[in-house]
Amino acid sequence: MSDFFSYQTAAEPPRGRAAKAGTAAPAMPPQWVLQELSPEDWEHVLRFAARRRHGAGSAVVALGAAEPALHLIASGQVRLEAPGQPPQLRGEGEAFGLLSFLDGAPSAVAATVTPAGPAELLRITPDALQQLAAWQPRVAMALLRDVGALVAVRLRALQPAD
Repeated sequence: MSDFFSYQTAAEPPRGRAAKAGTAAPAMPPQWVLQELSPEDWEHVLRFAARRRHGAGSAVVALGAAEPALHLIASGQVRLEAPGQPPQLRGEGEAFGLLSFLDGAPSAVAATVTPAGPAELLRITPDALQQLAAWQPRVAMALLRDVGALVAVRLRALQPAD
């Protein structure tokens, strides 16, 4: 078992559901979260996350929405748009809503399911995380560690090169 600050890098082979099931898994980009969880641990997450299916082209989060939640994309693609920034696409295994989830501030992005097809999302609120932490603290710590690491990766990408 790894400690809180043991991070998996993009170069390491994927761990978790696909690796344990013996099936081939795609190379893991650094933005994926909770990949080290066992199927049993994922069942704990699913008990506390709201699973929502959104139709093609439907709005998921409005710009300025004051509903802090972390969204994990189980399937489909989501387009993120922020004023003054180029749009970004996020797909299966990726997350969005990190900053609002962490600080409770209104969303600085609008999230919309792409027209290509529906998306299934897992929505975790701060209250759901507290409940998960009460029943499964190790799983909640893994979630927080991965969210923190993802925020760090994105912040480092904004830093000027030395």
